[in-house]
Amino acid sequence: MRTLVSVNKAAAILTVALLFAGCGNGLKKDLVSSEPGVSASLAKARKSALSDVSYRITLSVQEHKDSAITGHETITFTSSTKGYTDLDYALAGGEHIRIPFEKGVNSVDLDFISDNRFLNRNDEYLYSLFVPAHARSAFPCFDQPDLKARFSLSLEVPEGWTAVSNTAAADTVMLDDGRKLIRFSETEPISTYLFAFAAGKWSKSSSNVGGREMTVYHRETDPKKIAQIPDIFNEAGEALSWMEEFTNIKMPFSKYDLVVVPNFQFGGMEHPGTIFYNENTMFLGEHPTPDERLARIKLISHETAHLWFGDLVTMRWFDEVWTKEVFANHLAAKMAEPMFPEINHELSWLKGYLALAMDEERTEGATPIRQDLPNLADAGLIYNNMVYDKAPVMMRILEEKIGTEAFREGMRKYLSEYSYANSTWDDLVAILDSISDKDVKSFSESWVNERRGGDMAGVLRSFADGSRQVNAETVREAEILLAKENYLNGGTSPSDYLEFLLETLENETNPLIASTIVSSISTPLLDYDGDRSEFERRMVAMSRKHALESCRLQLLRLLASSGTTKESEKAIYGIWEKGSDKSLTANDYMSFACQLAIRMPDKAGEIISTQRARLDGSDPSRPFNQNKLEQFDFTSKAALPEQDTLDSVFTLLLTPEGRAVEPWAATALGYLNHNLRDSSSVKYIRPGLDALLDVKERGDIFFPGKWCAALLGGHKSPVALHELNSFLEDNPDYPTLLKNKLLVGAYDLQRANK
Repeated sequence: MRTLVSVNKAAAILTVALLFAGCGNGLKKDLVSSEPGVSASLAKARKSALSDVSYRITLSVQEHKDSAITGHETITFTSSTKGYTDLDYALAGGEHIRIPFEKGVNSVDLDFISDNRFLNRNDEYLYSLFVPAHARSAFPCFDQPDLKARFSLSLEVPEGWTAVSNTAAADTVMLDDGRKLIRFSETEPISTYLFAFAAGKWSKSSSNVGGREMTVYHRETDPKKIAQIPDIFNEAGEALSWMEEFTNIKMPFSKYDLVVVPNFQFGGMEHPGTIFYNENTMFLGEHPTPDERLARIKLISHETAHLWFGDLVTMRWFDEVWTKEVFANHLAAKMAEPMFPEINHELSWLKGYLALAMDEERTEGATPIRQDLPNLADAGLIYNNMVYDKAPVMMRILEEKIGTEAFREGMRKYLSEYSYANSTWDDLVAILDSISDKDVKSFSESWVNERRGGDMAGVLRSFADGSRQVNAETVREAEILLAKENYLNGGTSPSDYLEFLLETLENETNPLIASTIVSSISTPLLDYDGDRSEFERRMVAMSRKHALESCRLQLLRLLASSGTTKESEKAIYGIWEKGSDKSLTANDYMSFACQLAIRMPDKAGEIISTQRARLDGSDPSRPFNQNKLEQFDFTSKAALPEQDTLDSVFTLLLTPEGRAVEPWAATALGYLNHNLRDSSSVKYIRPGLDALLDVKERGDIFFPGKWCAALLGGHKSPVALHELNSFLEDNPDYPTLLKNKLLVGAYDLQRANK
């Protein structure tokens, strides 16, 4: 059967009505939905009847970022019955287009307009980001992870643009209007959230890595950062080789390209064939800390692991999104060991997963690892530290329980059985139970489905009390983390805890432990209501003389963000004014300028103007980066002292346009609600909370949590707590998943008022 549909914003509701009227009696009504988004019931019904889905999509992209992207697509699928079903399309009335279908092979042709929201359009480039269910904003589709499909993409773009997608370009045709059409090969079966493309003025570098041709697409202009690309290739190649050996399955997709995106919303996104990475994590400063070097290795390893766990085998529904993230993080820690052998990886695991899991587990917003998800419209709210950090702790304990060999055997069997298909956690549990004499099912029920406070603290104590055979450095890291937990539970005063941290830091020789200590200082420093001068004097001294270069750098960043004394201000200002410290990055100097402007309102205009002149290209000795300039122009307004300016910035952030670049929006909101401005910015709390539903509706998966942290993180006053409690009292039926994000972000505010 072939159906022709024309879709645009004005005609969407009429189209739905016409198609509905054209359906006869006896058609299966359980394949449609009156509910916006993608409900679990709709997805289950469609999966039961539809298969062999493919999309042939042509998108026409104009050079100007405000121009509409138009498209045409042909969707084919096979049905086991006759009826009608809904295509998901965010621009249609009710967010669905109803179509009839016959038993057998069906084909639907559609013309449509794409919503720019999740195409991340900039002046010179764009990139798609469809996770968890945003493909439906760009084109009509069955936007659920268990209806995998083959995609054939063609992009009409300006002549000077390049483009990249999940597969290699098959051919390029020059068009009569001076534009060009790039056709990409058909993909392997993938979920809609993994379909991806980027287009625009990208620079690119290619290399043969272990017999594979790889390309990095980027916007960076600094030669010293571009010079890191060979290291990036090597790290990606090592991760691929490790995964192939571990899984006994060759890389399951046709290519491996990397797109390094300015201001990317995540650390990375595992689109098969074209993995997107965050520019700030990939391109490091001249003197990166061990944490920063390790972060890049683990990020590349994480996204590479997803090619098998997530892309090749995909969760059936997003309530189990953690099943792909747990493997990516669990295996990334293993992959990092041979790539970065000079650090203590046992210690790194404590710092990287256990500590972060504890940070969320202690809050009122903590959840079980697995959460219920009735509709994919809320899927972004599933992502949290339980998914990324507690789940890998669980997986490590599970591997220890059943043994390394049984664990690997189970993983290989799981991947083989569900290749290019979908699975559930219970499918894996059944496999592990079949090859192990341990009760994996009971273990899983307890760790995965129950919300149990104190799990992480218990595991941490096993590292500190001698229960595990670990080295002295790992024990010391565990003891420092337990000291933090003791402080947050009220067992130590701020002054005593600060004294412990600074005294320990002065003699610390391990850079990872020193990093843990530095990251712990800001909380008691800002809690302490006495004279902080002596504490900050010691921090300034260590920022100049500590034996570890990475510690000196991290202390400078801490003093810039959390220092409150004149000595701290003077030290940061002196370094910023000279602008010659090679250990600091462009982002550091931009941040220092804004922090100084907040602390020195009488010099704020001068500071911001001077920093802008370092970015605007007028100084030929400094690499010009248009993106950095635009970022600073946006965020620095929130650091100025004029209240009218600050109010206008906040008003802008309440609009979708003001939040279009989410990292910039979060930074600006944090400056507005800086701890030094708590009394004047408390008025932003209620309208900021009132906007949270819209932030969730229009933002990407991590942004609601970042919004809450930026809005509330600088506040500790009873007045601020009253604003929060009033909002919660006025919204007793607030969506649970979103409320959890709010309660995680409110932890320090609530703790300060206990």
